[in-house]
Amino acid sequence: MPRKSLHETTFPKVKKYMSETDKAVTVKDVAQFLGMSSSGANSVLQLMEVFKMVQKVKRGGTYYVLKDVYDDEQIEAMLPPKVVIIPRRRRSSSRPSSPTFDDSFKEEYLSAVRSQPGSGEDLSALTMIGLSQRETAEEVTQTKELLGDLDIDSLGIQIDEKTFGSPIRKEAFATVKYLPKDVRLLNSGDARYLKNQLKSLDGYEDVGDFNTIFAKFSALENGRYGNVLYFSMGTNQWDYVKKITIDQSISDFIVLPNIERKRWSSWNQFLMVHKETRLKYGKEEYDKMIDQFMESGHDLVEMTVENRGTVYVKNVLNKRISERGLKEQVKASHVDEWIYLEKVDVR
Repeated sequence: MPRKSLHETTFPKVKKYMSETDKAVTVKDVAQFLGMSSSGANSVLQLMEVFKMVQKVKRGGTYYVLKDVYDDEQIEAMLPPKVVIIPRRRRSSSRPSSPTFDDSFKEEYLSAVRSQPGSGEDLSALTMIGLSQRETAEEVTQTKELLGDLDIDSLGIQIDEKTFGSPIRKEAFATVKYLPKDVRLLNSGDARYLKNQLKSLDGYEDVGDFNTIFAKFSALENGRYGNVLYFSMGTNQWDYVKKITIDQSISDFIVLPNIERKRWSSWNQFLMVHKETRLKYGKEEYDKMIDQFMESGHDLVEMTVENRGTVYVKNVLNKRISERGLKEQVKASHVDEWIYLEKVDVR
């Protein structure tokens, strides 16, 4: 069965969970609900924010609420109460307090920052108010890597794809000889199944011709491929290798084909137990109905057949009557849910 994308599976679950929760949710809340890592849940929420499904609210931490569902007062009520900080008066001391930093150094630093060439005023502003540039860069990079396997066109949203990175990231590696010791060669069936799962993602075209794939043993041990793979043209120790990193939000949903088969087999067995048991009717059963009617001495009888449609039973009875050469003696008909066997008037 084709694998469904995130906006068909995970997004509806998160929206339903948030609508049933009477408070703003955190990344940790969503991670526990979905049973995934915090980084995966963070990716899901950030991508939902990109598609205007949720909005982010800061209140001593990061919270999320459904977008365009609540007004400002309702959102305020869903958030934790504000923490009011009452400034304390500093006690006078006979000892002069030493400054935590050199004022001259601060002025020199800010002056250098303002004079640096940048992409705009925002970067300098971030620096001056003391925000971590590394944290900001990591958040931007993480957002760029969220597209996963979403079908953007089906959502009807115009998005500049240049803003985002590829869900499949490639980098040059050495050769097969220098592969990590904890990787294992995938058999042809597992490799073919993995490539089929990845072929719709951006970045796959550069590795589609590589038929030899190595995966980490720790991932294979848990029935998955993992998010770090090594693609090669062959197993010769001098064959060139590319290291492939798949976005975690995608790789978590790709399991080995034998695990997938077992999962569907278990599900089908579960369904079979709960299906209504249907009685089997063969030719002998329908012939027995006809014979009992012929021997009963009645000209017309009314009956039903459990778990069978009236039209179907009527057609089968008439077929058996015809094959046995009894059309001149008996016929079958139906009205609503009732089936009738009637002796033919030969007068």
